[in-house]
Amino acid sequence: MNRQITHLFGLVLLLFGLLVLFTSRWTVFEAKGLTENSANRRPLLEQQRIPRGLVRASDGTVLARSRPEGRGESRRYVRRYPQGDLFAHAVGYSFVDRGDAGLEQSRNEELAGLHNEFGSIISTLLGGANDGDDVRSTLDPKGQRAAIAALAGRNGSIVAIEPATGRVRVMASVPTFDPNQIPKKYAEYNAQKGSPIFNRATQARYPPGSTMKVVTAAAALDSGRFTPQSVVNGDSNQKVGGVPLQNFGNQDYGPIDLTEALTNSVNTVWGQVAQRLGSDRYYDYMKRFGFNVEPPLDYPEAQLTPSGVYGKRGRLLDES
Repeated sequence: MNRQITHLFGLVLLLFGLLVLFTSRWTVFEAKGLTENSANRRPLLEQQRIPRGLVRASDGTVLARSRPEGRGESRRYVRRYPQGDLFAHAVGYSFVDRGDAGLEQSRNEELAGLHNEFGSIISTLLGGANDGDDVRSTLDPKGQRAAIAALAGRNGSIVAIEPATGRVRVMASVPTFDPNQIPKKYAEYNAQKGSPIFNRATQARYPPGSTMKVVTAAAALDSGRFTPQSVVNGDSNQKVGGVPLQNFGNQDYGPIDLTEALTNSVNTVWGQVAQRLGSDRYYDYMKRFGFNVEPPLDYPEAQLTPSGVYGKRGRLLDES
């Protein structure tokens, strides 16, 4: 009898252990994934009770704030965007029925006061409110307005980055949208021509074009084989590596040094320089400039499309 009781007790312990293990999978091991899952609205529902922190521009301009609605237990905080469509893609949005995007997503833990759970617990025990922390971005309102104005009437994007620090000062994408209207017009925005919700600055794929001349120039100067005064034939209609090249407007420059060739963006000159450097050295410098890697940007990974070679299934191929 004692043996049967022991076996029964052991079975109960085993089942209890399995129960703890199974529940721990979701509450511990899978908790982060469940919280970040865009289909899971519970975190957003809970966060509605917390006044999210402000999102500010570099000069202190408020880009996002929370407004209280209701009273008592029914009180909720709804996000508002005072600048309308000016910073729509960079700042993003946060609504319980549409999830979040942009800085609202990548900085959610700070804005919702989740990055310091211990402090939140202590604050609750002491009867205090769990307020989110403010986030000050590096975005510049004046530069952002200039970028949006420059893109008026055209689909495209403009990004301005401080070379010395990597700070993103401008991130503009046109057409844009009003994040305040996301709860009501999300489907309408998605159906509109030009896809205004689509962030052309981080998600679109563009041929690098003449920006590659900067990579070529850096590789050439570092090689020791070229100097800013090195002279190369800048005539149009040349074959470089068997590929016909022309300059913009089919303009002939004749013998021209690399300084003037970069200033005038002379295609035939930089094609010849790249060929002389060789593909291995050129590709090495592409990687140094950040090609084919995830950009170290404070922005949701799902809303980034890194440069590189993609396979048939749309996955970035590792060529390293």
